[in-house]
Amino acid sequence: MQTNPFLGVAIHGVGALSAASCYTPQKQTKLWAWEVYWISQATCAWLILPIVFAFLTIPNYLDVLVECPKEVMLKSFLLGVVYGFGGMSFGLGIRYIGFSLNYAIAIGISAGLGTMAPLIWHPNEGFAWKIGEKFSDPAGLIVLAGILLSWVGIVICGWAGALREKAGGDAPQRYSFRLGVPLAVFAGILSAVFNYALLAGEPLKEAADGLGEWDLLTMNAIYPFSNGGAWVTNFVLCMILIARNKTGSHFLRLPGQNGSGMLAFYYLMALLSGAFWYFQFFFYGIGQAFIGERYEFTSWALHMAMLILFSNLYGWLFREWEGADKTPKRILHAGMLIIVAACIVMAYGNHRGKKDDPQPELQPPEAVVYRLDSRRVDQRPFLQPAGNETNARESDHGDV
Repeated sequence: MQTNPFLGVAIHGVGALSAASCYTPQKQTKLWAWEVYWISQATCAWLILPIVFAFLTIPNYLDVLVECPKEVMLKSFLLGVVYGFGGMSFGLGIRYIGFSLNYAIAIGISAGLGTMAPLIWHPNEGFAWKIGEKFSDPAGLIVLAGILLSWVGIVICGWAGALREKAGGDAPQRYSFRLGVPLAVFAGILSAVFNYALLAGEPLKEAADGLGEWDLLTMNAIYPFSNGGAWVTNFVLCMILIARNKTGSHFLRLPGQNGSGMLAFYYLMALLSGAFWYFQFFFYGIGQAFIGERYEFTSWALHMAMLILFSNLYGWLFREWEGADKTPKRILHAGMLIIVAACIVMAYGNHRGKKDDPQPELQPPEAVVYRLDSRRVDQRPFLQPAGNETNARESDHGDV
């Protein structure tokens, strides 16, 4: 497919907006215990929707699972299990250092590690020092400048939020840097692990590509495993909390409510929240496809930066900044403008790299006819050796 970095950045923005929206429905479920709400939305986001959309968008998904080595699925799943602890750590961090500072630390670390660490160690390749390769030319240096700029913007937005919470009395009652900062750091590291879960599942995407599926949607082949691992972790932890707090009855009846209408509304909010969470990575996969292979690793930085941007825009929408001093507002505006500039810089760097790359040679018409017709003629698997493919092409031309 034809890459388009600027369109890729825009689609990443749609995914980030979905991510920033995913916890807004929670405001409407105040009668539910947190653990009941959390596992309800997590079941939608990490279990049901990934499986449903894998089969809807990849018609030959069962063939993909047969083609792909089982250890790929297991690795992606186990990394998802590790990532699953990140959400819990993030929630605890908010109790001790507040939402804004916790968000800035966790997302800032996730943006840095999730973007740069795979260039040093890749789950499918082991240690592979690619930093020099990726940032050795002008296009790479522009991309690097955009990544660094996005980190600066994230930190500035977090600083503005912390000032607002402190000045406005919104800081948590148990404010403790000694406890909150380590939790936020831990959450940020584990959030970056989710990118490793996606990278570990890349052979699933390649298998779907090889079977002729639409390459804009083949990343959906990974999510049942990466997201499924996260669901297992959260299911176990939530069941422990439900047993300890004796809140299992909330699944069937809201406290102080006799009718079922309100309960149905709560499940609808959980479904909406889970859908928002899932679709951030649905669009993430499409955006990454348009970014192109050379700098596709920048997708993680773009997603995290725009997640911070839209989260703060939601803060304005819900009037969280109403009554705040001018200084935090000005700092926030500066941070948001820096993030916007960083996204433009990264998009331009990707576009520059695309222009600098040599264009592939046009294939002769017979090769194109062969590719389109090969699945109809003999249904060969995507991993067939090149030598056999040449012989098959010669035999197929007699039928065209």
